[in-house]
Amino acid sequence: MNKVMVQLHIPATGKHYDVLLPLSLSVAQTVKLLDGFFTGLMGGAYLPDEETQLCDMETGDIYPLNASVQSLHLRNGSKLMLI
Repeated sequence: MNKVMVQLHIPATGKHYDVLLPLSLSVAQTVKLLDGFFTGLMGGAYLPDEETQLCDMETGDIYPLNASVQSLHLRNGSKLMLI
């Protein structure tokens, strides 16, 4: 399996989404991918900046940008936040 389905919460919009994340991407690449997608989807309601972070929704731990998605040991159903 080369992807994991996670639940992504975006506090700026108050919405949750199920997204497939490729395990081979770094957290920085994942944030950039998600930023681009949600900026277009939200029509201006979500405006990312260079400080955007991906974190664990349950613990609040911010994931290091140079870590791979695979190294985070995410499982299907893991809950993340894009802040």
